[in-house]
Amino acid sequence: MGNPLARAAELLTGVVVVTGTDTDVGKTYATAALALAGCSAGRRRIAVYKPVQTGVLPGDSGDIDDVARLLAAAGVPSDLLTTAEGQRLSAPMAPPPAAAIDQVPLLNLDDHAERVAALLSDHDLVLVEGSGGVLVELDGQGRNIADLTERISRDVDPYVGVVLVGRPDLGTLNHTLLSLEALYRRGVRVLGTVLGSWPSNPQILHETNRDYIVNIHAEDGRSIPLLGAIPKGWGSVG
Repeated sequence: MGNPLARAAELLTGVVVVTGTDTDVGKTYATAALALAGCSAGRRRIAVYKPVQTGVLPGDSGDIDDVARLLAAAGVPSDLLTTAEGQRLSAPMAPPPAAAIDQVPLLNLDDHAERVAALLSDHDLVLVEGSGGVLVELDGQGRNIADLTERISRDVDPYVGVVLVGRPDLGTLNHTLLSLEALYRRGVRVLGTVLGSWPSNPQILHETNRDYIVNIHAEDGRSIPLLGAIPKGWGSVG
């Protein structure tokens, strides 16, 4: 299958964090497409790390399993990919209430940063897929994927950057701009944006949203590239 994010290959080294403007925007598909781009660009050892997986029971398939299946469908040898979860919670909700239901403490940012560092020590590329949107709490102390990215930048990889995934539908411009503002206020480097679930027959709404996002600039005037649009149903996770 073709890769809708092939143009992102030159950005893929060290640690890359994949986050979203909301839940169910296509982060897992974007993560798989970025891993495929990294493989095509010659990254021989790729790791995908999910700090907190919610809404999945022990023994069931989670997001990292979907990434592995998508890459296998694309012909990527299994020995090139390492997948790891930080923590799995059964309830399909944000990590703090899900942890409360399971009666377990959440891992803290230091735990996640250490796991990312361990993966980076013997991988060319580490993709970190967040839960939900940019400001969804990860650790029970009010800290989120943007804070984890800051911690990784300080302690693991100073060049870490974020890929922001959003929908092409109504409301995405506000969600995208708010998410980008939150990232920049925290000093997080943004590598680019991705549109998930791109329809096979896009309407003018989808096309004008894409055209607007293509022309978004950071506060310092730099263009934020749209790395691609992932077609709805791309690949196969069934």
